[in-house]
Amino acid sequence: MEAVPGPAMSMVGKLLEEVSWEHATSYRQGGRGRENVLSAEVMMALDFLPRDRFLGAAIRAATGADRARNVLINEIEEAELRFLPGDMTLAPNRSGKDHLVVQPDALITSPNSFVLVEAKRVRASSFQPEQLAREYVATMAHADNRTPLILLLGAEPPVLVRGRGRMSIEDAISSELESVLLRANNEQLAMEGLVERIHDVFCWITWSELSAVIGSQAAGFVTADPSVDASVQRLANSVGSSIAWHA
Repeated sequence: MEAVPGPAMSMVGKLLEEVSWEHATSYRQGGRGRENVLSAEVMMALDFLPRDRFLGAAIRAATGADRARNVLINEIEEAELRFLPGDMTLAPNRSGKDHLVVQPDALITSPNSFVLVEAKRVRASSFQPEQLAREYVATMAHADNRTPLILLLGAEPPVLVRGRGRMSIEDAISSELESVLLRANNEQLAMEGLVERIHDVFCWITWSELSAVIGSQAAGFVTADPSVDASVQRLANSVGSSIAWHA
């Protein structure tokens, strides 16, 4: 008999699991400035807020990958948001232990959309040289027949790459893509096809833009139930407050 899966770990639980693998002292002062803490606070609120009016509005306000964003927006009410989902291999159909992996900050999935979320700090932070190329390959490998999308949360091009300065997303990926594909042993993905699709997959929104969108949506949100309105306002305000505090 197939085992019945247990309940998924909460965002708070996933954050605590992450803290347990890091130096706990770096999370003093409530983890101020840590992208994992900020992401958990913001994504928890966005998960609970009315989807189309808030998370949907944030996706609409992002820049880039218009078609892929529209696929997600059309299915936003049924989308599942998973925070810190764990390791994703770059060649999911291959057996063995020596795999390249990425660790997304979040995944948003729906019947026809597969979205990897990469969140950066409010303060300036950089990408590792191979990071965007790895995340791109992993997303394309796991999307299957769904539309792939990568949302950069808190970063906009030209992005800061460690040791290389500011780069376009295309240059940051293309400079490492061949090496990543070779070591990933993913024979289902071709270098040429991947380079051509970068524009179709990547989108971004800054933390300040996200805060403004959620604030604007909250200001215009009114129902016939004052208690519902107050609950929505509290959740929406928590997004802006978290972003401001971590800045």
